[in-house]
Amino acid sequence: MSSQPSKKFQEQLIQMLTHRGFVWGPEPEIYGGLAGFFTYAPLGKRLKNNIENKIREVFIANDYWEVECPIIMPREVWKASGHLEGFTDPLVECSKCKGVFRIDKLIEEKYPDVIVSAFKEKEFLEFVNDAKVKCPTCGSKFLPEIRRHNLMMKTTIGTNIEAYNRPETATTTYLPFKRYYEFFRKKFPFGVFQIGKAFRNEISPRQHIIRCREFTQAEAQLFLTKKLKQDWKQFEKVKKEKLPLWTWYMQDNKSHPQMTMLDDAMSGNLLKNKAYAWTLYVAYKIFTELGIPHEKIRFRQHAPDEKAFYSDDTWDLEVELQSFGWTEMCGISDRTDYDIGNHSKASGTDMTVPDEDNNKIFPQIIEIAFGTDRPTFAILDIFYKPESGVGERNVLKLPKHLAPVQVAIFPLMARDNLDTKAKEVCEILQKDFFAYYDESGSIGKRYARMDEVGTPFCVTIDYDTLEKNDVTIRERDTGKQARVKISELAEKLRKEL
Repeated sequence: MSSQPSKKFQEQLIQMLTHRGFVWGPEPEIYGGLAGFFTYAPLGKRLKNNIENKIREVFIANDYWEVECPIIMPREVWKASGHLEGFTDPLVECSKCKGVFRIDKLIEEKYPDVIVSAFKEKEFLEFVNDAKVKCPTCGSKFLPEIRRHNLMMKTTIGTNIEAYNRPETATTTYLPFKRYYEFFRKKFPFGVFQIGKAFRNEISPRQHIIRCREFTQAEAQLFLTKKLKQDWKQFEKVKKEKLPLWTWYMQDNKSHPQMTMLDDAMSGNLLKNKAYAWTLYVAYKIFTELGIPHEKIRFRQHAPDEKAFYSDDTWDLEVELQSFGWTEMCGISDRTDYDIGNHSKASGTDMTVPDEDNNKIFPQIIEIAFGTDRPTFAILDIFYKPESGVGERNVLKLPKHLAPVQVAIFPLMARDNLDTKAKEVCEILQKDFFAYYDESGSIGKRYARMDEVGTPFCVTIDYDTLEKNDVTIRERDTGKQARVKISELAEKLRKEL
């Protein structure tokens, strides 16, 4: 299942993102820039907003409620969660230029089929000692030593309270569990989700907005009992759906993922409970609703020695990118009752609640965890089509519902009342759509600009418009044009968008 990333395409894409106003950085550019920090420029921010709104829409449709929790928490929280001790990356140092890099990511980039998440120090050292990976800066060998680097970003509250920026939203979401329980009238199941900033002190951020030090996460937690996991009523609605499952033993045997009906996955013991199977489908629904093609998605199961010790099962949703090959986008984990139990013990707060049989329990949690920056990059990567020859054009074939600009309005020329009429049409359309007015340059150049930023439709006001009150509407992907009455224009766009 190896995919061949294209360095040339990656460079073309990032150049376009910078030039056309999607993503700028690393920031602050005027001070030389810090790796892992980016500005979402006007078009990029609109695209990211549209993606986050679609994610929000899918979560809400599946009965998750949105919350917003603090970004900063005191040291005790992160000690209880295990982040202070265990949230580390394996590093190597170049023997010549002294550059420091994450060895796991260097291996993944050079050997896409190698699963490094289960590697111990011994396996990493084999790659270093055999010089299978070398310093990406100077090409020299690495020193034969693996160092561990903690990813937590430390801060101080007031004058003396040690605290940390959250490295993920999940932990902050768990803590008000007893409040949720009261809000949901002491009945399981219930789900919450959070979209917000997180921070990781990556030693060598790479791959543009795929790996940042400051990023946005979207994580959802489903709280339930062990009994509800097996007797999950919503499973009936999705049991005939097929997902591309790549079990850990398929990976071991070098076989490909299989499109598997969820009902068959349960009966064949590929998945352990119905609630988890349903949650996998919710994650799949998010990415397909964004417009990512089915054939570019797979679910990769963590091997027993790869998953966290408390996890009953973990699968990653991966997407195939032109720039980086198969790339992790989302993790779906059955975290059992580990998190609430740990925080109950560390805080001295009784966080047990009664189950169906009135036994005191900590709730089970099934989690969907991902960042919104990665799907934003994935959408741009998959749908950007750079020109490949004479007469070709650069086109960003975004799904129409995600386009930052939905329709552009052009006067044929900025005179003879064409510009005035075009502005009138733009004002009409701005009531229902994100419409953009442009009178700069030739019509051909204006079309080209809008094609490259993904605008689905362009409307041109010409001399016939002044006489007949109609316009030319042009479709991005095909270049086809048609005349439409101004009075019918909004309705036509509404149907298309």
